[in-house]
Amino acid sequence: MNDLILTSFEEMVSTYKETLKNIYPARGSTGFTEANQVHIYTNSLVNTLGDTDAVSWLEFPWESKKQHIDSLVYSPKHQAIFYIEAKRIYSAKKKVEMINDIKRLYHSNRVFLQEHGITQYNSEYIIALSDVWLEKKWQKAIPAWWCTADRIPEQVKLWEQQTGKSLMPTDITIHDELITMDWDQSRPFAYWLGETCNNVKNYCLLMASLKIS
Repeated sequence: MNDLILTSFEEMVSTYKETLKNIYPARGSTGFTEANQVHIYTNSLVNTLGDTDAVSWLEFPWESKKQHIDSLVYSPKHQAIFYIEAKRIYSAKKKVEMINDIKRLYHSNRVFLQEHGITQYNSEYIIALSDVWLEKKWQKAIPAWWCTADRIPEQVKLWEQQTGKSLMPTDITIHDELITMDWDQSRPFAYWLGETCNNVKNYCLLMASLKIS
């Protein structure tokens, strides 16, 4: 499954590349709504799973009737469920919201899934999606916050060579802030879109996955 999740991230990146090479889908700002990342990644994951019976649903009802998660993918073939949450990191507040969204996915009561007809599964995965523009000092520390400094992909580090700027260190990572959730066992992903898309020179996609059962 780890290979499939990696492939799904690569397919999402490919979709972003093809889109951003041709258009800039924003007006007067450097930002894209997180709904697009949820939509693109959900489609990428479903395609990668190779399961004709796989289903997906955006804004899936969660434990409380007032709560929803950004997306859910269920694969009968793999007997796996994927809980997907996304948050654009354009302020420190959004980092906190991302952490809270991930914590919410650890809810131990899964009875509500049966209420929605999902009964045959033996594994569950959290997929966290995000993006960041490497512009301000605190934003340049997000790759280290998300991946940890020693796990930042070499491809992302190319941003330093091509821009003459530097990624910043961080005293605390998302793994530290989710230590009780075993987030240090998650697999972080990151990709700098500016390498091939000149109109988003400082744009970086982020993803992380963790098997929780």
